[in-house]
Amino acid sequence: MDRPAAINRTVQEADIWLNELLEDMQAASKHTAYASLRAVLHELRDRLTVDEAAQLAAQLPMLVCGLYFNSWKPAANPTRVRTVQEFLDGVRDRAPGHEEIDPDLATRCVFALLARHVSPGEIDDVIRQLPMELRALWTSPRAERSAIAEAAVTLVEIDRGTVLDEDAGRASPTPPTEVAR
Repeated sequence: MDRPAAINRTVQEADIWLNELLEDMQAASKHTAYASLRAVLHELRDRLTVDEAAQLAAQLPMLVCGLYFNSWKPAANPTRVRTVQEFLDGVRDRAPGHEEIDPDLATRCVFALLARHVSPGEIDDVIRQLPMELRALWTSPRAERSAIAEAAVTLVEIDRGTVLDEDAGRASPTPPTEVAR
């Protein structure tokens, strides 16, 4: 089949993204990876301002960009989703028929995928658009953390009264003197 090079390239790029997501999520199929990518991108897109949603889209592969904008209603954005649970519930609602998807895992893996493929400056712009609690979803051991995501995680941990014990790899109670600093 004789396709334009741009079409072949975007199909290859989309396949790379799905393969990476498939591996990161340890998903059973590309269908699950696709449904996860779609659900998370739509939930994120609808939480951003129209301008920021368009700026993020400009850095997506053409095929992923089409997926991102599918069924978009810009006049309804940004949504008022403010908590992690509201965001994850939205991801679950956007993946009907895919009960195998863990919304938290899918969100963190898609955000890590974006962090690997989108410029750090654009990722920082996207993160700035989100309420503090949602910024903490941008953490992943496989992705480089931006300075904003790192600060958000620290603030969320302080707010919850825990800090990450990096040697043990788990949260531990924060002494009251550290929280006050």
